Amino acid sequence: MSDETATTEHPRAALPTRGTTALLYDTALVLVRTRTRRRIPFEAVERVDGPGADGRTLRIELTSPHGPGEALTLRGADPEALAAFTAALTSSLPPRAPHQARRDGRRLTSTERIAFAPARELQAAGGSPTIRTLVVLYLLALPVVVLATEDLGRSTAAFDALGDWLRAGLFLLPGAALARVTASTVRTACLLRLRGVTVTGRLTGVRRGAAGEPAVYHYTFTDRDGTDHPHETQGWPLSTDGRTTPIRYAPRTPERGYAPADRMGFPAHAALGAIGLVLLWLGLDSAVPTALEAVRVLREG
Repeated sequence: MSDETATTEHPRAALPTRGTTALLYDTALVLVRTRTRRRIPFEAVERVDGPGADGRTLRIELTSPHGPGEALTLRGADPEALAAFTAALTSSLPPRAPHQARRDGRRLTSTERIAFAPARELQAAGGSPTIRTLVVLYLLALPVVVLATEDLGRSTAAFDALGDWLRAGLFLLPGAALARVTASTVRTACLLRLRGVTVTGRLTGVRRGAAGEPAVYHYTFTDRDGTDHPHETQGWPLSTDGRTTPIRYAPRTPERGYAPADRMGFPAHAALGAIGLVLLWLGLDSAVPTALEAVRVLREG
């Protein structure tokens, strides 16, 4: 089976783990990370050990002609889902005699690099350059403000300006970051509503809280190109069978998805946005008078 075939079929099972989503197909195991997709055919797997002493560890050893092969370790959050996935993977391995010759499992695997799709309309992370620019401008303005105010005829003028400018930074920078994150989230949600594609997400696992109650639901959805993507939400399954939920994603950036259950996170985003606006106001209240005073001194001097 080719890599393309392995990724266009629906997986028989999926296991979200730390930094990796393991997908089980008819003839191969596929490990999906942020930038790579590694296909491991079953003939490349020597043995599977799990769920481990902690109930959350899956160890996959690849075949090797000489000695132990490469070992891959996955750590899941849901012991039940990990145990079920381990059993499904183990039952999929071909029978192999103990003294049968082994091939190098690493050579049987293939890795595909996942390119970042250009998506200017959905750059929720686009705030990073803006925040960096704000930090640079703030630091560059610091000596200007201090030097401009040290000739005001008061021995403490420069120290007062320095204190006001530092206090402004304590409010401005985190306020701008919070406001930017909230604005990007709202903008992305609006664009998904206008341009998104709705598909059915399949429940693949549940991460439970300290009291044992479900805390986070893990889903996998297939985009219109046949590629599977993980999605997690703190909401509940919204279908009658409790195993699926509608997910709306952006065609150019499928990793940006939204499920109706995600609305549980909106109050948190609204609170962060409100805090960010308050911090911005406090920072501007301190920075604007200081900056205007520095500009006045520079113009008069």
